[in-house]
Amino acid sequence: MYKNALKEDLIRVVEDLDGTVESTDTIAKLKTKIENSSTFESDPDFVKTLIQNCIDERVSRNEREATFVKQKIELAKLQLAQLEKEVELQTAKNEALSLNPAAKVEEKQFETNIENMIKSIKTLSLPVPTRSENFNLFFQSLERAFLTKKINDEYKSEILINHLGERAHNVLLYIKRRN
Repeated sequence: MYKNALKEDLIRVVEDLDGTVESTDTIAKLKTKIENSSTFESDPDFVKTLIQNCIDERVSRNEREATFVKQKIELAKLQLAQLEKEVELQTAKNEALSLNPAAKVEEKQFETNIENMIKSIKTLSLPVPTRSENFNLFFQSLERAFLTKKINDEYKSEILINHLGERAHNVLLYIKRRN
């Protein structure tokens, strides 16, 4: 009946059976309180089920906490990998710039052009909706803005993610490979 039960489980059962728990109570005292309760005398199966439920809840809570910690660790690993890739990209850019100083001017012009495209698309399209029913209209206006500004497909995803801002963490992008 008490298999795998911890002191916290027994304390919870005693409290559920309208018993009082003192901080000095040992596991043996808690077991005695449970077995001497009127509920145990009238329906021992109910008390056994109550003990098992307390144990199951504690185990599932511990499993959820462990899963949450694992997810946080995985997220940290992914963020670290992303930072490493960003450092690698910046290193490659720095090496390329050291080989070709004229590329720096071209890169700034490219960034300015992207920023201008993003601003113009934000101006031409509807604001990001808060309700899911309005996303269809939002994407239609965004597509019209892309057509109006004649945006290349390679920039559309970057502009969309920038436009969505904080909400972009739920967006999945599918990239097609060209033969």
